[in-house]
Amino acid sequence: MSEFWVVNSLTSLAAFHKHAAALFKEHGYVTFTWRIGRDRSLDQNSLLHVWCTEYAAHLLTRHKKEISEGELEGMKRIAKKSAYNENGWDWLIHEVVNPFNPEQKKKDYTSSRKWKKGEMFLFLTWLQAKAANDGLVLESKGEYAKLQRENG
Repeated sequence: MSEFWVVNSLTSLAAFHKHAAALFKEHGYVTFTWRIGRDRSLDQNSLLHVWCTEYAAHLLTRHKKEISEGELEGMKRIAKKSAYNENGWDWLIHEVVNPFNPEQKKKDYTSSRKWKKGEMFLFLTWLQAKAANDGLVLESKGEYAKLQRENG
């Protein structure tokens, strides 16, 4: 069972204390986790870039500050490719047309900035699970964490 509480006043603190005491009385053992401060205003696209940096650092066994722009781009591309191959999400790819020779077309990965909120949520959920399978825990933050709580 999972619940979400915001304690931001003496009234809500008293209500949470009463609820916690009742849970303890009923079960004898309760574990609480908490976050201090408001949700960071990190949007989902920014979180994707943070996570891809952390994932690349994990795979390359380096500190995230040592990840180059090229390594980050490579991580984003391979993540999109893997997600597309596993799930077949059409919104991950688009056709690129050469204006000088329209016959020359190729498929490429779409920019995450263009994804709808729900598409980004799906991708981040997939990426979080993929990273966990590789031994990396990607912490939910900002808009994505809020959407997880709302849909959880």
